[in-house]
Amino acid sequence: MPKGWDFQDNSKDLKKQLNNVSEEAMEAALLFIEGQAKSLAPVGNSGELRDKIDHQVESRGKDIIGKVGSPLEHALYVEFGTGEFAENGAGRKGGWSYQDPSGEWFFTWGQAPQPFMRPAFRRNKKQIEQLIGGKYKSSFKGK
Repeated sequence: MPKGWDFQDNSKDLKKQLNNVSEEAMEAALLFIEGQAKSLAPVGNSGELRDKIDHQVESRGKDIIGKVGSPLEHALYVEFGTGEFAENGAGRKGGWSYQDPSGEWFFTWGQAPQPFMRPAFRRNKKQIEQLIGGKYKSSFKGK
C-alpha cells in the first residue's frame, strides 16, 4: 500500500446498515401491499376478511422474509373461487348443498374468484420497486 494511505475496513458496519435498510424496505413494501389488498378485498356484511389482512416481516439469519395474507380459511376460497367457478377448473363439479348455522339449506355451484391479494402486488410492481429503491437511495447517499 502506498505511503500515507490508511485502510479502514467498514464492511461489518455496512452489512449491518444494509440489513437494517433491507428490513425497513421490506416493511414499507409489505405495508403498501397490505393497504392495496384491503382496498381490493370484498367487504361482505362484516368486513372481517378486509380487517384480517395483515403483513409480517421476519429476519432469519441473513434472509428477510415478508408475508401479506389473512389467517381466515375462506380467504383462499374468495381469492381463487370455488366449485364450477374456481380458477383453472380446480373446483368441485355438479354443485352441492350445505346447511348454514341457522339450519337453513342452500344449493350452490360455487363462487367466482374475487382476487384481492395477487392484484395488490401485480398492479403495483412499479410503485413497490420505487418504494424499495427509495429506501436504499436515502440510506446510502455516499459521503
